[in-house]
Amino acid sequence: MNWRKKVIFLFMVFILPGLVFYPAGCWDRREPNILGIVTVAAFDIDEESGLFKVYAQMDNPLGGAEQQSGNSSGGGGGRSPSWFIESHGHTIYEAIINMEHVSTRRLFWSHVKAVLFSEKLARKGIRPVLDFLDRERQIRLTAKPFIVEGDLRQLLIAEFPLELEGGEAIEKHSFSVKRETSTLSEVDSLLILFRDISTPGKEVNMPRIKVLASEEKESKKEPAGMTNPARISGIGIFHGDKFIGFLDKRETAGYNWLTGNMQRHNLVLKCPVHEDGYLTVEVFESSAKLTPEFKDNEVRFKATVFAGGRLQDFDSPLLPLGEDFVNSLNRRMATAIRNEIMCSLEKARKLNSDIFGFGRTIYRTKYRKWQQLENDWQNIFPNIMVDIEINARVHRHGIVLQPIEIK
Repeated sequence: MNWRKKVIFLFMVFILPGLVFYPAGCWDRREPNILGIVTVAAFDIDEESGLFKVYAQMDNPLGGAEQQSGNSSGGGGGRSPSWFIESHGHTIYEAIINMEHVSTRRLFWSHVKAVLFSEKLARKGIRPVLDFLDRERQIRLTAKPFIVEGDLRQLLIAEFPLELEGGEAIEKHSFSVKRETSTLSEVDSLLILFRDISTPGKEVNMPRIKVLASEEKESKKEPAGMTNPARISGIGIFHGDKFIGFLDKRETAGYNWLTGNMQRHNLVLKCPVHEDGYLTVEVFESSAKLTPEFKDNEVRFKATVFAGGRLQDFDSPLLPLGEDFVNSLNRRMATAIRNEIMCSLEKARKLNSDIFGFGRTIYRTKYRKWQQLENDWQNIFPNIMVDIEINARVHRHGIVLQPIEIK
């Protein structure tokens, strides 16, 4: 018997009978038709009872397509494309298990796109939630964390105008805001959140979602049709695991300048030659470097920031590209960047939260010095002086040199 016949013989005798007795399927019986795919996980607290509240938003297999196309016939029947449930518990895991009593499907958490923390819970501390997320094997560390200002439940039941379900809407919205305006922080995954909270010398922050109240949405002059139920901008800052305050868009831009996380940013400046006019400079490249300096008992930092941009619009009839104009524009650009950085520094000092990682810079570059300062860093940080040096250049003016000429 040659080797081919031996292989066929072994297959017929041993493997083929096994396929009969063990049919194809998931080994742990997690068949797709019995799973509820969770896309958003949200955490809150009931202040009266002290119990944790957990929300899970899931894709609805019976809705979505029919509702979007306007065809309500068939199995979908115009049902909502997503569905959410909530439960309570003394611990996060107890609340998760309690969800199984109200869901017809087993919850599957591996496709969570966004993890939401209510402001109420964050003020009391997010450590219990982080411990659960760290231990839970299904949760992926690529999920995006957010702190929610406003009614968390209202955000989960809201409909987004361009997306079928909330998880995808939040993910896409945050991506575009971060890439186009730099009014969010670099904390765009649970992995970065865990890294920051476990590294000495840097406080945690996470992007903010502000839920728009119904009357606020109605007061806005929006185009006809459904309005967006939420706005993503700014960051929430923490001391330890407790939330202590928000940075607005301008302050968040200052944070990104100082930490070297600026991706793209727009500066609206007064025109150097026509003081009644304005122009917009888009920053498309930047970098930052923090250098600690020690003298006697004083801790100082030198912050070196570079920003390169291009002119995006100009509302005056003549665009002079002489040396004086360009130098003046560069100085105005540097001043605007400095002002944003100072706003951010003042807010962080006021809240006593080293979100910039000054302490981490000392920890990584001057470890022996950090050992001396670590225990008293909370008192040292608000008094740190930062010498800011900004190199700002507008070195592109677009394809069109002169403004359009109107006859």
